[in-house]
Amino acid sequence: MGLLISISYNDQPVTYDVTLHEDEIYHLRLAQRQERGNENYIPQKVVIRKKGKIWISDLENYNELVTKLTTEISNFNSANKLSA
Repeated sequence: MGLLISISYNDQPVTYDVTLHEDEIYHLRLAQRQERGNENYIPQKVVIRKKGKIWISDLENYNELVTKLTTEISNFNSANKLSA
């Protein structure tokens, strides 16, 4: 599965390339360059998995970012009738 997700985070557009690694485990990689020393740092990689009915992430300090990304993944899955 190849999917690009674009969201607004810290008042800037952010795009991640999403791949399904295993059943309900998604790897996201930042699909854009990030300026060095940028005060609005954005994680390069994120792993999101569904555990029961809860989405969890390997990033603990980026709840807003992870929430926006999981919402987009869920919306995509629902719109395309995929299981996740």
